Amino acid sequence: MVGITRFNITDKVKGRGAWRFEESRKRWSAADTLYRQIFAELQMPLMPGEETINCTKKEFEAGYDYQLGIDVILRPVNGGESTMQEKFLFTDFDTVTVEHCQDWLTRESGDFYKLKSQYYFVGYDAEGHLRFDPWILLDWPRLQRATAQYRVPWQLRGGLKDGARASFMYVKFGKLPPEVIVACSNRSYSLF
Repeated sequence: MVGITRFNITDKVKGRGAWRFEESRKRWSAADTLYRQIFAELQMPLMPGEETINCTKKEFEAGYDYQLGIDVILRPVNGGESTMQEKFLFTDFDTVTVEHCQDWLTRESGDFYKLKSQYYFVGYDAEGHLRFDPWILLDWPRLQRATAQYRVPWQLRGGLKDGARASFMYVKFGKLPPEVIVACSNRSYSLF
C-alpha cells in the first residue's frame, strides 16, 4: 500500500479543453508534496510512496472519477483510506469551483450534486510555476451541510471557455465557513 494513489486516463483526451488534462498531470508531483505536508500538519501523515493506476476512459467512467468524483485515494500511516477530488486551475479567481451541470443543454448533473469524495482540493497555478498559490483543502461533507443550511454564498456561472457546455458553482475562499476548511494557503484550520 502507498500513501497516494491517482487515476490516469490513458486514452488521448481530445477537444478544445484537452490541454487542461495535460496541465493538471504536470502538477501531480507538486500536489502530492503539498498533500503530504498538509496531512502531516494535521497529525495524519500519509504512508510513503505514490502510485498511478492507468485506465481507459471507459474504465474510468465505470468507476472512480466519473461516477464518484474521486481523483485521489489517500492512506494515512495509522490505517484507513480517504478520497479526494482535485481541481487545478490556471486563473487567478481564488474561488472554489465545482461543476454544476456537465452539459447545461441536457442539464446532466455535475459534481456539485454527485461528488462522493471526502475532501475537495482547489489549487491555482496562474503563473505556470508548477506549484499552487493559493490553494484550499475542504471537508466535502461539511461543505455539503453548510450549503444545505444556506451558509455558503454559491454563485452559478456557465463555462464557455474552449466551447465547454458545463456550468459551475463557485464561491470565494474568504466567504467559506471556517469549519469546512481543512487547510488553506492563506490560513490554516484543523478539524482534528
